[in-house]
Amino acid sequence: MGQHLQPPGLQKRVPDMTQIIGSNNDRNSTPEVLVGDGATPVPIKFYQDIYHQITGRTEQIQRRYKDSTLIEFGDIEQLYYKINQLCDVHHVVVSNEIITVFHEKDRKEQFTSFERFKLYNTNSASHCRTVVLKFNFSIAPAGIRKPQEYVVTAKLTSRVGLMKQFDEDDIPSFMRGHFVESAPTAEITVDYADYVVARGFMEAFDEWIKGVKKSSTSKLLLFIRSQSHYIPEAVRIFGAIVVAMFALTSVDDFFASEPNQDWARFFVVYGGGAFIIISLLGIAGSAIERAIDGFPTLSYIHLNKGDELLISEFNDSKRNEIMRFTLGCLSGIALNIAASRLEKLI
Repeated sequence: MGQHLQPPGLQKRVPDMTQIIGSNNDRNSTPEVLVGDGATPVPIKFYQDIYHQITGRTEQIQRRYKDSTLIEFGDIEQLYYKINQLCDVHHVVVSNEIITVFHEKDRKEQFTSFERFKLYNTNSASHCRTVVLKFNFSIAPAGIRKPQEYVVTAKLTSRVGLMKQFDEDDIPSFMRGHFVESAPTAEITVDYADYVVARGFMEAFDEWIKGVKKSSTSKLLLFIRSQSHYIPEAVRIFGAIVVAMFALTSVDDFFASEPNQDWARFFVVYGGGAFIIISLLGIAGSAIERAIDGFPTLSYIHLNKGDELLISEFNDSKRNEIMRFTLGCLSGIALNIAASRLEKLI
C-alpha cells in the first residue's frame, strides 16, 4: 500500500552487459561504464566513441551491369586480387572476406577465405546461379588515426541459371525473356565513409568488367523483343487484309450476272475461311513472339560440371527457338497463300 510505483515509461532500464556508475555529488568524477562479465570500468566517453565507431552510419554507392558476361573461375580470382590490391595504398587495420556460391534449389556454399574457395568442388552436378564476394575492410586513411569501415559486395549472376529457374517455375516465355535480359549480370555495392576510397573500388570493378569475356547481343534483336507483344495481333490484321483483298477481287468474277446461289457460297467460304485463317495466323504469331522473347543470349558462370551441362542445354534451347521462329514464319506464309486461293472453293 505504501510503495510508490513509477509509471512504466519512467522506469530506468539498465543494459545487460553494462552499468553506468559515478557519484552525482562529485562533479569532478568521470562517469564510467561497466563492460563485460568482468564488469571492467571504462570511461563513458571512450565507450561512446567505440559504439559510434562500430555502429556509425555510412553512405552507399552501387553500380549494375547488364553485359552478357562469360565468367570462369580465373575471372573471379582476378576480381579478388584486384580488390585486394587497392588495399596496398591504404593502411588496413583489419580485413576479412566471405565468398558465397548459390546453387539451384536454394542450396548454397560459404567460404571464409579465398584459399578455401579454391577448394570448391568442381565436380558438382548442381549448377550455380549467383556468386557473392563480400569484403570487410577497416581502413585508416592517411592523416586519420581512427579507422573507417568499408564493406565491398560484388554479386555475379548467371543468366542461364536464371533461365533454368524460370523453366522450373513455369514462368511464361514472354515474361522470361524480358526479365532475364533486364536482370544485371554483375553488381557492386560499397558501404563507405570516404567517397574517394569507395570510388577506387568502383573503378577497379569497372575495369574488371571490361576485361571479362562477353557474348554479343544484337541491338536489332533487343528492339524486336521490346515490340514482340504486337506480333500476334499484327499477323492477324495482316491476314484479315489479305482475305478482304482477295474477296474484293473475286466479286466481279462471281457476281457479273444477277445474284444467285453463288452469293451464299461466297459469304460462307470467305466468312468461314477468314475466321479459320485469322485464328491460325494468331497462333503462328504467338509462336513467333515466344521464339523472339525466349531467344537466349549466352551469359554464364562456369565453376563446375553442372554449369557445363547447363551451357549445353542452352545451346539446345537456342536451336529450338530458331526452329520455332522458322516454323511460325513458314506457317504464316502458308496461311496467307491459302487466303489467296479461297475463291477456288466457290
